[in-house]
Amino acid sequence: MIHIRRKGIALIPFYLLFFITIHAQSDSIPDSGEQIANARQYLLVALQADDPAEVSLWRDSLLIYEDSARAGLVWDERWLMYYWEGSYGNMFDEVSRFDRAERQRQANMVKPPQDGLFEWLDSVLYAQRYDLYERIGRGFLTEEEKQFALIQLEYLLRLNQQDEEEWNKRLDNFIRLHPESRFKTYVTDNLYLGTWPRVKYKVRKDRGFTIDLLLSSGRWRGEMETTLRSPYGFDLGLAYWMNRWNMGLRCTFGWQKLSKPVYQEGFEWPRGDQSILLLPALEFGYDVINGRKLRLFPVATAGIGILKPPGSDEESDNPQPDYYSNFFFAKGYLGVALNADIKLLYFDSYDLKDNTENSHLDIRIRVGYNWLNWDNDNPALGGNMFYFAVGVNLFGHTLQ
Repeated sequence: MIHIRRKGIALIPFYLLFFITIHAQSDSIPDSGEQIANARQYLLVALQADDPAEVSLWRDSLLIYEDSARAGLVWDERWLMYYWEGSYGNMFDEVSRFDRAERQRQANMVKPPQDGLFEWLDSVLYAQRYDLYERIGRGFLTEEEKQFALIQLEYLLRLNQQDEEEWNKRLDNFIRLHPESRFKTYVTDNLYLGTWPRVKYKVRKDRGFTIDLLLSSGRWRGEMETTLRSPYGFDLGLAYWMNRWNMGLRCTFGWQKLSKPVYQEGFEWPRGDQSILLLPALEFGYDVINGRKLRLFPVATAGIGILKPPGSDEESDNPQPDYYSNFFFAKGYLGVALNADIKLLYFDSYDLKDNTENSHLDIRIRVGYNWLNWDNDNPALGGNMFYFAVGVNLFGHTLQ
Protein backbone atom coordinates (compact mmCIF):
# COMPACT_ATOMS: atom_id res chain seq x y z
CA MET A 1 0.00 0.00 0.00
CA ILE A 2 1.40 3.34 -1.01
CA HIS A 3 1.24 6.13 1.54
CA ILE A 4 1.06 9.61 0.05
CA ARG A 5 1.94 12.57 2.27
CA ARG A 6 -0.71 15.20 2.69
CA LYS A 7 1.72 17.88 1.49
CA GLY A 8 2.30 15.88 -1.66
CA ILE A 9 -1.48 15.53 -2.23
CA ALA A 10 -1.84 19.30 -1.86
CA LEU A 11 0.73 19.85 -4.61
CA ILE A 12 -0.74 17.40 -7.15
CA PRO A 13 -3.06 19.99 -8.80
CA PHE A 14 -0.09 22.27 -9.37
CA TYR A 15 1.99 19.47 -10.91
CA LEU A 16 -0.90 18.58 -13.24
CA LEU A 17 -1.24 22.21 -14.23
CA PHE A 18 2.48 22.38 -14.95
CA PHE A 19 2.53 19.30 -17.20
CA ILE A 20 -0.71 20.32 -18.96
CA THR A 21 0.85 23.68 -19.71
CA ILE A 22 3.96 22.03 -21.13
CA HIS A 23 2.00 19.61 -23.39
CA ALA A 24 -0.42 22.29 -24.52
CA GLN A 25 2.45 24.21 -26.04
CA SER A 26 3.38 21.49 -28.49
CA ASP A 27 4.36 23.97 -31.16
CA SER A 28 7.00 25.73 -29.09
CA ILE A 29 9.17 25.01 -26.05
CA PRO A 30 8.92 27.65 -23.26
CA ASP A 31 11.94 29.93 -23.11
CA SER A 32 14.14 30.03 -20.01
CA GLY A 33 12.30 33.07 -18.67
CA GLU A 34 8.95 31.26 -18.66
CA GLN A 35 10.50 28.12 -17.21
CA ILE A 36 12.09 30.12 -14.42
CA ALA A 37 8.86 31.99 -13.64
CA ASN A 38 6.85 28.74 -13.48
CA ALA A 39 9.45 26.90 -11.40
CA ARG A 40 9.62 29.79 -8.90
CA GLN A 41 5.86 29.60 -8.41
CA TYR A 42 6.03 25.88 -7.65
CA LEU A 43 9.02 26.51 -5.38
CA LEU A 44 7.04 29.07 -3.39
CA VAL A 45 4.14 26.63 -3.06
CA ALA A 46 6.52 23.92 -1.81
CA LEU A 47 8.00 26.32 0.75
CA GLN A 48 4.56 27.31 2.00
CA ALA A 49 3.66 23.65 2.23
CA ASP A 50 6.83 23.01 4.28
CA ASP A 51 7.98 20.24 1.93
CA PRO A 52 11.81 20.08 1.90
CA ALA A 53 11.98 17.40 -0.81
CA GLU A 54 9.92 19.45 -3.26
CA VAL A 55 11.82 22.60 -2.33
CA SER A 56 15.08 20.86 -3.21
CA LEU A 57 13.59 19.59 -6.50
CA TRP A 58 12.43 23.01 -7.70
CA ARG A 59 15.56 24.76 -6.46
CA ASP A 60 17.69 22.36 -8.49
CA SER A 61 15.39 22.90 -11.48
CA LEU A 62 15.99 26.64 -11.30
CA LEU A 63 19.74 26.05 -11.33
CA ILE A 64 19.26 24.07 -14.57
CA TYR A 65 17.02 26.69 -16.17
CA GLU A 66 19.27 29.66 -15.51
CA ASP A 67 22.14 30.52 -17.82
CA SER A 68 24.88 33.15 -18.08
CA ALA A 69 22.33 35.83 -19.00
CA ARG A 70 19.35 35.01 -16.74
CA ALA A 71 19.20 34.16 -13.02
CA GLY A 72 16.82 31.61 -11.58
CA LEU A 73 17.45 32.64 -7.99
CA VAL A 74 19.19 35.78 -6.75
CA TRP A 75 22.08 35.00 -4.39
CA ASP A 76 20.29 36.25 -1.25
CA GLU A 77 17.18 34.20 -2.08
CA ARG A 78 19.30 31.10 -2.57
CA TRP A 79 21.20 31.59 0.69
CA LEU A 80 18.03 32.26 2.69
CA MET A 81 16.68 29.01 1.29
CA TYR A 82 19.79 27.18 2.53
CA TYR A 83 19.01 28.44 6.05
CA TRP A 84 15.41 27.25 5.67
CA GLU A 85 16.69 23.82 4.61
CA GLY A 86 19.64 23.75 7.03
CA SER A 87 22.00 23.20 4.06
CA TYR A 88 24.88 25.19 5.54
CA GLY A 89 27.52 23.30 3.55
CA ASN A 90 26.03 24.51 0.24
CA MET A 91 26.06 28.10 1.48
CA PHE A 92 29.63 27.86 2.80
CA ASP A 93 30.80 26.49 -0.56
CA GLU A 94 29.13 29.32 -2.54
CA VAL A 95 30.24 32.05 -0.15
CA SER A 96 33.88 30.96 -0.29
CA ARG A 97 33.78 31.57 -4.08
CA PHE A 98 31.66 34.74 -3.94
CA ASP A 99 34.29 37.42 -4.56
CA ARG A 100 33.77 40.82 -6.17
CA ALA A 101 33.99 39.40 -9.68
CA GLU A 102 31.34 36.77 -8.94
CA ARG A 103 29.04 39.33 -7.34
CA GLN A 104 29.38 41.59 -10.39
CA ARG A 105 28.73 38.66 -12.73
CA GLN A 106 25.49 37.84 -10.96
CA ALA A 107 24.52 41.51 -10.82
CA ASN A 108 24.73 41.66 -14.63
CA MET A 109 22.24 38.78 -15.07
CA VAL A 110 18.54 39.37 -15.80
CA LYS A 111 16.67 39.13 -12.51
CA PRO A 112 13.70 36.79 -12.00
CA PRO A 113 10.20 38.30 -11.77
CA GLN A 114 8.91 39.88 -8.56
CA ASP A 115 6.74 37.00 -7.41
CA GLY A 116 6.88 37.20 -3.62
CA LEU A 117 9.47 34.44 -3.15
CA PHE A 118 12.09 36.62 -1.48
CA GLU A 119 9.50 38.41 0.68
CA TRP A 120 8.15 35.08 1.95
CA LEU A 121 11.61 33.75 2.80
CA ASP A 122 12.62 37.02 4.44
CA SER A 123 9.55 37.30 6.67
CA VAL A 124 9.49 33.63 7.70
CA LEU A 125 13.20 33.43 8.54
CA TYR A 126 13.02 36.73 10.43
CA ALA A 127 10.19 35.33 12.56
CA GLN A 128 12.16 32.09 13.11
CA ARG A 129 15.57 33.72 13.68
CA TYR A 130 15.86 32.71 17.33
CA ASP A 131 15.15 29.09 16.44
CA LEU A 132 17.80 29.36 13.73
CA TYR A 133 20.33 30.75 16.23
CA GLU A 134 19.75 27.75 18.45
CA ARG A 135 19.85 25.31 15.55
CA ILE A 136 23.18 26.71 14.33
CA GLY A 137 24.62 26.53 17.86
CA ARG A 138 23.69 22.85 18.13
CA GLY A 139 24.75 21.97 14.60
CA PHE A 140 27.74 19.83 13.68
CA LEU A 141 29.79 22.83 12.61
CA THR A 142 33.19 24.15 13.57
CA GLU A 143 33.35 27.24 15.76
CA GLU A 144 34.40 29.29 12.74
CA GLU A 145 31.43 28.01 10.70
CA LYS A 146 28.99 28.71 13.55
CA GLN A 147 30.21 32.27 13.95
CA PHE A 148 30.06 32.92 10.22
CA ALA A 149 26.61 31.34 9.85
CA LEU A 150 25.25 33.71 12.52
CA ILE A 151 26.95 36.72 10.90
CA GLN A 152 25.65 35.77 7.45
CA LEU A 153 22.10 35.24 8.72
CA GLU A 154 21.98 38.68 10.35
CA TYR A 155 23.40 40.22 7.19
CA LEU A 156 20.78 38.56 4.95
CA LEU A 157 17.97 39.67 7.32
CA ARG A 158 19.49 43.20 7.48
CA LEU A 159 19.87 43.02 11.27
CA ASN A 160 23.41 44.37 10.90
CA GLN A 161 22.23 47.91 10.15
CA GLN A 162 21.12 48.73 13.71
CA ASP A 163 24.62 49.66 14.95
CA GLU A 164 27.17 50.16 12.17
CA GLU A 165 30.23 50.51 14.41
CA GLU A 166 29.38 47.48 16.55
CA TRP A 167 28.76 45.38 13.43
CA ASN A 168 32.10 46.33 11.86
CA LYS A 169 33.93 45.55 15.11
CA ARG A 170 32.23 42.17 15.17
CA LEU A 171 33.60 41.45 11.69
CA ASP A 172 37.05 42.61 12.84
CA ASN A 173 36.87 40.18 15.72
CA PHE A 174 35.89 37.30 13.41
CA ILE A 175 38.88 37.99 11.13
CA ARG A 176 41.25 38.21 14.12
CA LEU A 177 39.99 34.91 15.48
CA HIS A 178 40.17 33.22 12.07
CA PRO A 179 42.84 35.04 10.00
CA GLU A 180 43.05 32.15 7.49
CA SER A 181 39.28 31.70 7.16
CA ARG A 182 37.92 30.68 3.76
CA PHE A 183 35.21 33.32 4.35
CA LYS A 184 37.69 36.19 4.87
CA THR A 185 37.52 37.54 1.31
CA TYR A 186 33.73 37.46 1.33
CA VAL A 187 33.58 39.25 4.69
CA THR A 188 36.02 42.02 3.77
CA ASP A 189 34.55 42.57 0.29
CA ASN A 190 30.85 42.47 1.14
CA LEU A 191 29.85 42.74 4.79
CA TYR A 192 31.46 45.91 6.17
CA LEU A 193 29.24 48.99 6.49
CA GLY A 194 30.34 52.52 5.64
CA THR A 195 34.00 53.48 5.24
CA TRP A 196 35.46 51.23 7.92
CA PRO A 197 39.29 51.45 8.12
CA ARG A 198 39.86 47.73 7.76
CA VAL A 199 38.06 47.71 4.42
CA LYS A 200 40.47 50.31 3.04
CA TYR A 201 43.71 49.37 4.75
CA LYS A 202 45.67 46.35 5.80
CA VAL A 203 47.61 46.45 9.06
CA ARG A 204 51.30 45.61 8.74
CA LYS A 205 51.84 43.67 11.96
CA ASP A 206 55.57 43.42 11.34
CA ARG A 207 56.06 47.20 11.16
CA GLY A 208 55.08 50.20 13.24
CA PHE A 209 55.95 53.58 14.70
CA THR A 210 56.51 54.69 18.28
CA ILE A 211 56.57 58.15 19.80
CA ASP A 212 57.47 58.85 23.43
CA LEU A 213 57.75 61.81 25.76
CA LEU A 214 59.81 61.32 28.93
CA LEU A 215 60.78 63.42 31.93
CA SER A 216 64.51 62.99 32.57
CA SER A 217 67.08 63.61 35.28
CA GLY A 218 70.85 63.17 35.00
CA ARG A 219 74.07 62.96 36.96
CA TRP A 220 77.43 64.16 35.69
CA ARG A 221 80.65 62.17 35.88
CA GLY A 222 84.23 63.50 35.84
CA GLU A 223 85.09 67.20 35.94
CA MET A 224 81.55 68.26 35.04
CA GLU A 225 80.30 66.86 38.35
CA THR A 226 81.77 70.00 39.98
CA THR A 227 81.11 72.37 37.05
CA LEU A 228 77.38 71.78 36.44
CA ARG A 229 74.45 70.94 38.67
CA SER A 230 72.28 67.93 37.86
CA PRO A 231 70.39 68.35 34.58
CA TYR A 232 66.60 68.11 34.41
CA GLY A 233 64.45 68.15 31.31
CA PHE A 234 62.62 65.85 28.93
CA ASP A 235 63.26 63.40 26.09
CA LEU A 236 61.28 63.29 22.86
CA GLY A 237 61.71 60.21 20.66
CA LEU A 238 60.31 58.94 17.36
CA ALA A 239 61.19 55.45 16.12
CA TYR A 240 60.38 52.99 13.35
CA TRP A 241 59.86 49.39 14.47
CA MET A 242 60.29 46.38 12.16
CA ASN A 243 60.38 42.77 13.33
CA ARG A 244 61.82 43.71 16.76
CA TRP A 245 64.41 46.13 15.31
CA ASN A 246 64.16 49.79 16.36
CA MET A 247 65.56 52.76 14.41
CA GLY A 248 64.81 56.21 15.70
CA LEU A 249 65.48 59.88 16.29
CA ARG A 250 65.71 61.32 19.79
CA CYS A 251 66.45 64.66 21.37
CA THR A 252 67.08 65.41 25.03
CA PHE A 253 66.31 68.93 26.29
CA GLY A 254 67.84 69.80 29.67
CA TRP A 255 68.53 72.75 31.96
CA GLN A 256 71.06 73.16 34.75
CA LYS A 257 72.96 75.96 36.51
CA LEU A 258 76.71 76.32 36.73
CA SER A 259 78.21 75.25 40.06
CA LYS A 260 81.39 77.21 39.31
CA PRO A 261 82.45 79.71 36.62
CA VAL A 262 83.66 78.51 33.24
CA TYR A 263 86.38 80.48 31.43
CA GLN A 264 86.74 80.51 27.66
CA GLU A 265 89.07 82.72 25.56
CA GLY A 266 89.44 85.22 28.39
CA PHE A 267 85.69 85.51 29.08
CA GLU A 268 83.77 84.25 32.11
CA TRP A 269 80.52 82.35 32.22
CA PRO A 270 79.67 83.07 35.87
CA ARG A 271 78.66 80.63 38.58
CA GLY A 272 74.87 80.32 39.04
CA ASP A 273 74.02 81.13 35.40
CA GLN A 274 71.58 78.90 33.58
CA SER A 275 72.78 76.57 30.82
CA ILE A 276 70.90 74.62 28.18
CA LEU A 277 71.65 71.01 27.20
CA LEU A 278 70.62 69.61 23.78
CA LEU A 279 71.37 66.02 22.75
CA PRO A 280 69.92 65.22 19.29
CA ALA A 281 70.80 61.67 18.25
CA LEU A 282 70.12 58.62 16.11
CA GLU A 283 69.50 55.36 17.93
CA PHE A 284 69.38 51.72 16.94
CA GLY A 285 68.16 48.78 19.05
CA TYR A 286 66.51 45.36 19.25
CA ASP A 287 63.62 43.94 21.32
CA VAL A 288 65.04 41.39 23.74
CA ILE A 289 61.57 40.83 25.23
CA ASN A 290 58.25 41.73 23.61
CA GLY A 291 55.30 40.19 25.41
CA ARG A 292 51.73 41.06 26.27
CA LYS A 293 52.72 43.19 29.27
CA LEU A 294 56.40 44.07 28.82
CA ARG A 295 58.77 45.16 26.08
CA LEU A 296 62.49 45.42 26.87
CA PHE A 297 65.07 46.64 24.36
CA PRO A 298 68.60 48.11 24.54
CA VAL A 299 69.72 50.80 22.08
CA ALA A 300 72.98 52.39 20.95
CA THR A 301 72.95 56.13 20.22
CA ALA A 302 75.15 58.56 18.29
CA GLY A 303 74.57 62.27 18.05
CA ILE A 304 75.73 65.80 18.79
CA GLY A 305 75.97 67.10 22.36
CA ILE A 306 75.30 70.85 22.70
CA LEU A 307 75.87 72.93 25.85
CA LYS A 308 75.28 76.69 25.77
CA PRO A 309 73.82 79.68 27.64
CA PRO A 310 70.14 80.55 27.08
CA GLY A 311 69.42 82.58 23.94
CA SER A 312 69.18 86.36 24.22
CA ASP A 313 65.79 88.05 24.20
CA GLU A 314 65.94 91.51 22.64
CA GLU A 315 62.98 92.66 24.78
CA SER A 316 64.58 91.47 28.03
CA ASP A 317 65.74 94.02 30.62
CA ASN A 318 68.94 91.99 31.07
CA PRO A 319 70.08 90.77 27.63
CA GLN A 320 72.97 88.31 27.49
CA PRO A 321 76.38 89.84 26.72
CA ASP A 322 77.75 89.31 23.22
CA TYR A 323 80.71 87.28 24.44
CA TYR A 324 78.33 84.51 25.59
CA SER A 325 78.54 83.22 22.02
CA ASN A 326 82.02 81.95 22.97
CA PHE A 327 80.37 79.46 25.34
CA PHE A 328 78.69 77.40 22.66
CA PHE A 329 80.02 73.83 22.83
CA ALA A 330 78.94 71.22 20.24
CA LYS A 331 80.66 67.86 19.87
CA GLY A 332 79.75 64.38 18.68
CA TYR A 333 78.98 61.78 21.35
CA LEU A 334 78.07 58.11 21.76
CA GLY A 335 75.69 56.49 24.22
CA VAL A 336 73.79 53.38 25.29
CA ALA A 337 70.40 53.01 26.92
CA LEU A 338 68.00 50.35 28.13
CA ASN A 339 64.27 50.90 27.55
CA ALA A 340 61.45 49.09 29.34
CA ASP A 341 57.85 49.54 28.15
CA ILE A 342 55.09 48.50 30.53
CA LYS A 343 52.01 48.05 28.33
CA LEU A 344 49.01 49.68 29.96
CA LEU A 345 46.26 49.98 27.37
CA TYR A 346 45.40 48.18 24.14
CA PHE A 347 43.18 50.41 22.05
CA ASP A 348 40.70 47.88 20.65
CA SER A 349 38.43 46.04 23.09
CA TYR A 350 38.37 43.12 20.63
CA ASP A 351 42.08 42.37 21.03
CA LEU A 352 42.82 38.74 21.72
CA LYS A 353 44.41 37.31 24.81
CA ASP A 354 48.21 37.09 24.50
CA ASN A 355 48.18 39.07 21.24
CA THR A 356 51.27 41.32 21.20
CA GLU A 357 50.71 42.76 17.73
CA ASN A 358 48.15 45.50 18.40
CA SER A 359 48.53 49.23 19.06
CA HIS A 360 49.04 50.17 22.70
CA LEU A 361 49.92 52.88 25.22
CA ASP A 362 52.88 52.24 27.54
CA ILE A 363 54.79 53.57 30.50
CA ARG A 364 58.39 53.84 29.31
CA ILE A 365 61.39 53.71 31.66
CA ARG A 366 64.76 54.60 30.17
CA VAL A 367 68.20 54.35 31.76
CA GLY A 368 71.31 55.41 29.82
CA TYR A 369 74.88 56.66 29.71
CA ASN A 370 76.42 59.20 27.30
CA TRP A 371 80.15 59.66 26.55
CA LEU A 372 80.59 63.38 25.88
CA ASN A 373 83.55 65.24 24.36
CA TRP A 374 83.27 68.89 25.42
CA ASP A 375 86.62 68.68 27.21
CA ASN A 376 88.27 69.00 23.76
CA ASP A 377 87.14 72.65 23.86
CA ASN A 378 87.26 73.30 27.63
CA PRO A 379 88.86 71.10 30.35
CA ALA A 380 86.21 72.20 32.87
CA LEU A 381 83.61 70.30 30.78
CA GLY A 382 85.35 66.95 30.82
CA GLY A 383 83.22 63.95 31.77
CA ASN A 384 80.12 61.96 30.88
CA MET A 385 76.45 61.78 31.89
CA PHE A 386 74.29 59.08 33.46
CA TYR A 387 70.53 59.68 33.18
CA PHE A 388 67.15 58.24 34.12
CA ALA A 389 63.85 59.05 32.33
CA VAL A 390 60.21 57.99 32.66
CA GLY A 391 57.12 58.89 30.64
CA VAL A 392 54.64 57.61 28.08
CA ASN A 393 55.10 55.79 24.79
CA LEU A 394 52.58 55.27 22.00
CA PHE A 395 52.94 52.33 19.60
CA GLY A 396 50.95 51.90 16.40
CA HIS A 397 51.23 49.64 13.35
CA THR A 398 51.68 50.96 9.83
CA LEU A 399 48.88 50.54 7.26
CA GLN A 400 49.02 49.66 3.59
